[in-house]
Amino acid sequence: MSTLLTGSMDNRTKDRKPRPRRGNVIVLAAFLMVFMMFMIACAVDVGYIYVMRAQLQRAVDAAALAGGQDLVNSLDAAQAKTTEYLVRNPVGSSMTAFNEDELAAKIATFQAEHGGDLEVVYGDWNTSSMSFTPSQSSPSSLQVTMTYPNLPFFFGRVLGHEHFSITASSTAMFQPRDIVLVLDFSASMNDDSAFNAIGKLPQATVEASLQNCWNDLGPPAYGDMGFTPAWVVADGVPQNDAAQLPHITVEYQQTSAYVTSTHSLTSVRLTFSDSATQTFSGLSGTTGTFSGTSGNVGKRITRVQVRSWGNNNTFGTNGESFYFSSDSDFVTHLGLSGVAYPYAGGSWTGFVAYVRTSGSSNDTAGYRYKFGGMNLVEYWIEKYPSNAKFADGWKIRAEPAYAVKDSTAVFMDFIQAIDTNDRVALVIYDAADGNAILEHALTTDLPAISNIVNHRQAGHYHDYTNIGAGMQKAIETLNASARPNSCKSIVLMTDGLANWNNGSYNLSAAASHVSSEAAQAAAKKYKIFTLSVGVEADTATMQSVADTTEGKHYNIPGGTNYTTMHNQLKAAFKEIANARPLLLVK
Repeated sequence: MSTLLTGSMDNRTKDRKPRPRRGNVIVLAAFLMVFMMFMIACAVDVGYIYVMRAQLQRAVDAAALAGGQDLVNSLDAAQAKTTEYLVRNPVGSSMTAFNEDELAAKIATFQAEHGGDLEVVYGDWNTSSMSFTPSQSSPSSLQVTMTYPNLPFFFGRVLGHEHFSITASSTAMFQPRDIVLVLDFSASMNDDSAFNAIGKLPQATVEASLQNCWNDLGPPAYGDMGFTPAWVVADGVPQNDAAQLPHITVEYQQTSAYVTSTHSLTSVRLTFSDSATQTFSGLSGTTGTFSGTSGNVGKRITRVQVRSWGNNNTFGTNGESFYFSSDSDFVTHLGLSGVAYPYAGGSWTGFVAYVRTSGSSNDTAGYRYKFGGMNLVEYWIEKYPSNAKFADGWKIRAEPAYAVKDSTAVFMDFIQAIDTNDRVALVIYDAADGNAILEHALTTDLPAISNIVNHRQAGHYHDYTNIGAGMQKAIETLNASARPNSCKSIVLMTDGLANWNNGSYNLSAAASHVSSEAAQAAAKKYKIFTLSVGVEADTATMQSVADTTEGKHYNIPGGTNYTTMHNQLKAAFKEIANARPLLLVK
């Protein structure tokens, strides 16, 4: 029985056919496609949001950096530059560049649409606490926050979400700098105030500068000299009626003599440099100008003898004598015999010899045998410029040294205008050994730098120009003392040609030293900003140094007046001071 039942059931199973399931996969596929389309729509919208955020962040970063650069100009300038760069980097629209003529209109449109969406805050970034403090008093940082509140979704609107909002913020700060200022104080830094500059500059301009220098020294009073060089006047004995002695003066004019007497002249006898003599007698009147005639024309006079009234009874046949043969004679006639010479370099007789020398710059200026404060200053700055020889030389406004001092003070002011913790060191070349000296280590006490520069003079330590030594000392200073995260640079100034190296005058070795130090600076990524001051400066070398180190060269040729040079230098220093590197800190 059980066997039959089992067999019957097996037969029924074998005879049953499967039910058809057509259409089930299509329904499932349709459902999955809807889900996949939803996921794709979400992915597109989410991806779009991330793309827009990335675009906005890049735009805000660019705007913060651009606006930060203009903080040195004004807050309004920084605001304008920030807005401009947001316009130049649009979000959620075509990135096609537009014509610059359209910029103003596009900025106006942006401000109309998004004026309330942009926030620019000025202040200072604290690198220790990594915090931003708002301030509009000489800010060193700028914080930009931009919001786009109504960017459209592609598919979100199906779900009732038509727009989304994105915000990005960026903070830019000025990077602290370590700057080594390398200044040329070789002897040639007086040259634009010396008679040698006549031709390059009008003589009146040079003489006005020497007048300034004389005034800066007091002006002092030495004997009978005034400022403007003049012929020396020998003063005879006082009038003595009892002895019939007149008062006689002789103005010495090298090849002639202007004689005055309080009584009529009787005779004048001239002695010349070759010992020849000539006498003028039968005179009338109390004055006269006398010079050699015939074979004595153009000869230099060394002695003048004047007979007047009864002075031959006291002085002999030819009357009173006035000598002009030695340097000491002129010292006496200038009233300097009892006057202490003021400095270690030179002497009164040395000054007289300098003024009497033919072919000198003093002679070229037309002042041979003429004496005054003008060519006394010329004597000091040309012959004894160093501080050891001319201790008050730092006080005078000799050019271009004064232009450098004036502009350095302005440079320090520009750097201090915004507190970014910049430090400056001062190197001067040449030192007493002909190399370079670190006058002040890196410091934030910038007035101290200005004070030292103000107390230096052309040829302060040494006469020649060792540019390479100045560069070497600057690089050593940065290597030893610069902060790891600072921007490191060198400001190098010269008015001449590198000519001193390893203790001697050597143009080729000096030039090679400059090139070598430029390569060292480039290897360390130290930019060198070079300034060539005056027409005698080696602009080609300074340009090469700037190019090698990716710095910048400023040519300061000056002009027909000192004001031009001062303005050119100040403009260059201002640009260097304002070339502040920026960092994105947040």
